[in-house]
Amino acid sequence: MERIKTVFIGSNWESLDVLKTLNKNNRFEIVGLITQGDKPVGRKQILTPTEVKKYGLDNNIPVFITEANEEKYKDAIELFKPELVVCIAFGEIIPEFFLEYPKFGAINIHFSILPKYRGAVPIQMAILKGETETGITVTKMIDKMDAGPILSIFKEQIKDDDTNQSLRERLVAISAQILPDILDKWTKGKIKEVEQDDTLATYCYKADIAKENAQVDFKTHTAEDIDHMVRAFIPWPVAWTILDEQRVKIFKVRVLDVFNELKAGERLEDRKRLVIGTKYKQIEILELQPEGKNLMNVGQYLVGR
Repeated sequence: MERIKTVFIGSNWESLDVLKTLNKNNRFEIVGLITQGDKPVGRKQILTPTEVKKYGLDNNIPVFITEANEEKYKDAIELFKPELVVCIAFGEIIPEFFLEYPKFGAINIHFSILPKYRGAVPIQMAILKGETETGITVTKMIDKMDAGPILSIFKEQIKDDDTNQSLRERLVAISAQILPDILDKWTKGKIKEVEQDDTLATYCYKADIAKENAQVDFKTHTAEDIDHMVRAFIPWPVAWTILDEQRVKIFKVRVLDVFNELKAGERLEDRKRLVIGTKYKQIEILELQPEGKNLMNVGQYLVGR
């Protein structure tokens, strides 16, 4: 069986798991990788390659850096001549001519149930909005963000304690499991693409999870709002507030409806628990990190006070 010449496009650890799975599958030949350039990381700002580039170098797969340059995309076509392109978590606009070149098109993996939450931060937005379900949508890419025809949707429940990190890890693992068979059926003409209804589309952007949007206000937010913020903003930017006249990051909370005498912003007088009234219900802080200190549980924090 002749393998399908495939170019894989991606950057970070989310991309890596899917890439590894496809590279081990005998139905696809990864002829090249397209990823972002090395970026400074850490306090010393050391230039560091993406996870995808590291994998390519370690496994003798040609790596190409496009830098959002159309000429470089043309060069990539000449170099790889792909029959299929697969993209996940890349972060760069890809020219239309490149998307249209492969015989089987360019396929994207997006972590939402499209057309809802097109854009950069669909997992965080689903948690922020209190959704109980999200998923993985596999689409054929076009020159409009996350708007291409749908090949397949896999739905996944959002658990009550899911954070952006835990849910993302689960969706990445599921993507790696389901994608090879979806691509196989697609290239054999066994999948009929379904156009998205643009009138139902919603969008989310990186600005939606900016640091200024991560500030918890016990007087204006409900307990559920705060719970959603804490879980959606892990591992970045992390929800925060001012407690005891210092900035504190919040990593874990619990919604309560038992201390109804507490007004919004009012704190329970208890040496073992940190419970604060909100606009609706109460929030109990369980894990937090005062500025300049390590992450700690609430017991450690209260003793330190």
